[in-house]
Amino acid sequence: MKSLKIIGAFASIIILSQPAYAQQNEMNHDGHNHSEMKHDQMNHDDHDHPEMDEEGITDVSTVIGGPTIVATVNGLVCDFCAQALKKVFKKEEAVKALKVNLDAGEVRIFLREGQMLSDAVVAKLIRKSGYSLVETKREGGA
Repeated sequence: MKSLKIIGAFASIIILSQPAYAQQNEMNHDGHNHSEMKHDQMNHDDHDHPEMDEEGITDVSTVIGGPTIVATVNGLVCDFCAQALKKVFKKEEAVKALKVNLDAGEVRIFLREGQMLSDAVVAKLIRKSGYSLVETKREGGA
């Protein structure tokens, strides 16, 4: 009987501690790489994403000109990739909008006027999302 109580207590601790581990925000994705994925060769019969979500943090269609960083990224294959990037970049105050072009493997980062984001920060945020940065280009005074 005593051993059943010990087992029950141990099981309760394990079960109750799981949400704490699941809610950790700061995951290390340095070893995470999708660069070998070939989205166009994958079977998409079991799920539907006819319109890849390209809407960013704000409505990208309202962002004309302005400071923009164009990042070429390895491993972008599906809408979940785009969502991972948006989730990380939306936390940055300097970022006004984000547009992900899966076909080109490109992320356009639209900055707020007067704000800046260094190449090192862009690389860190992309790595944190689980991808690797190939190069960055700057447009509109970014």
